[in-house]
Amino acid sequence: MRIMITGASGKLGQEVLLLLPEATALARKSSGVQFPKELVVDFENPESLKSALSDCDVLIHLAGSMNFQSRKELYGSNVLLTKKILAALPQKTKVIYASSISIYGKNPPRIVDESTPPDPDTPYARSKYEAEKLVMQRRNSISLRIGAMYGPQYPDYARILKMIRKGRMPIIGNGANPVSFVHVSDVATAVANAVQASPGVYVLAGKSIPQEEIYSIAARILNVPPPKSKIPLALALFLARLEEMRASILGKKPLITTEHINILAKGRSFDCSKARTELGFRPRKLEEGIEEIVKSMA
Repeated sequence: MRIMITGASGKLGQEVLLLLPEATALARKSSGVQFPKELVVDFENPESLKSALSDCDVLIHLAGSMNFQSRKELYGSNVLLTKKILAALPQKTKVIYASSISIYGKNPPRIVDESTPPDPDTPYARSKYEAEKLVMQRRNSISLRIGAMYGPQYPDYARILKMIRKGRMPIIGNGANPVSFVHVSDVATAVANAVQASPGVYVLAGKSIPQEEIYSIAARILNVPPPKSKIPLALALFLARLEEMRASILGKKPLITTEHINILAKGRSFDCSKARTELGFRPRKLEEGIEEIVKSMA
């Protein structure tokens, strides 16, 4: 079986390759990451792409953009790239697509599962949902609607933990909203298991825990007092927009975005029983994941 992966140099892609070392990493150019197998592909050349994918049995499509500040990049990397890849694939190829729970919107009316109607409400969410719909037009396809991933590979979380350690992390809103994070390694396991799974949609998210409780868990692991100060959501979003503007002017990545604030401050809960049954999805306890990040900070 010939398995190929786009986005193999990303955090999730590298974790998936640890589980599927026989897979071929598709890259625009040499990424500097050492892959067991790598194939450099010109994604802008339809014939070159078609030739590269001609013997692909399973394509794990993880490539995409999370540059929330650029609608053009989001559409190009999430939608147009997916169109090009699908057009070049043989009909027999099974596609496993990394979608996002963002397609459900920020305020779903109930516990979310695969039957919950999508309601994408940001440019990022709309681009992921449009790409997912393209993928799912194929008969033998899987869409993995993945939650907010964390792990020691993600510097944003270490930054938040350092703020908690210094007593500088505020609670956004009243702190009672349920928040879900899922460890990147647990998602990678589900992705690898999807190679043998039935076509369809699967939700991959961690247990939803109140925002304030998450900070208390982190503070306990850090052996510091939990955050107590609170900031209104509207003010937090305003400050995030200012940071996005500052970063855009300077040509840098923002330290915090409105998307980050919405992840922390909006309430969403997920039912992942289908993924547990069919993909062997077993999200670890948040305490374990935070301890791993804290150890990596030492």
